Amino acid sequence: MQIKIIILFITLVLSNKVIGANRDNTTCGIEQGVPLQNAYGPWDFTNPAHSSKLPIVLGAHFTSNVEKLKSGQTGKLIADIDYTLRAIPNYHRALYAMAKHQRIEKMAFRNIDKYYTADCYFKRALYFQPNDAISHMIYAIHLQQTQRLEEAKEHYRVALTLLPENPEINYNAGLLYVKLGDLVKARQHAEVAYQQGYPLQGLAKQIENFSNVE
Repeated sequence: MQIKIIILFITLVLSNKVIGANRDNTTCGIEQGVPLQNAYGPWDFTNPAHSSKLPIVLGAHFTSNVEKLKSGQTGKLIADIDYTLRAIPNYHRALYAMAKHQRIEKMAFRNIDKYYTADCYFKRALYFQPNDAISHMIYAIHLQQTQRLEEAKEHYRVALTLLPENPEINYNAGLLYVKLGDLVKARQHAEVAYQQGYPLQGLAKQIENFSNVE
């Protein structure tokens, strides 16, 4: 058993270096009706039946330093996050890390490139598991932070259709509606979030500040 785990670990590391990379950022590697494919997986983070398959990927590629965007584990930082998201397309923390990394570094990609754009990783995650409300929310946050507010609103709408009482989704949707100047909806989402004990007070303060300006 231990030998099998070692072999699998080596396979994961080597595949990260060898599988390369002509990633199509126009299609995001998605062919409608055809499942995503990867040398290992892909596994669904939201499916309990897949949970035993995840640690080998996360231990090899998505370490604490990778998640904190400090350094790569097997090579380049982006390569480790990329492998994680090819093996587990809707791994929420890796989606968040990839989007943040690309924003911080102001990365730009060609149509055919070594890695996907952040948008592509989100589109792949949602193609893989369209009913993953948290992936919709994280994508909405990324869209909001890149000033695509109407697109963000649509992903919050889908996320809230799937999990209408989720406090974190409501909190972040409320932040968007403050930015859009819709204080009525911002208050509605804030009420849902805070009734469930959501701890962050940023939304409440933004609503208060916006109200004082009116």
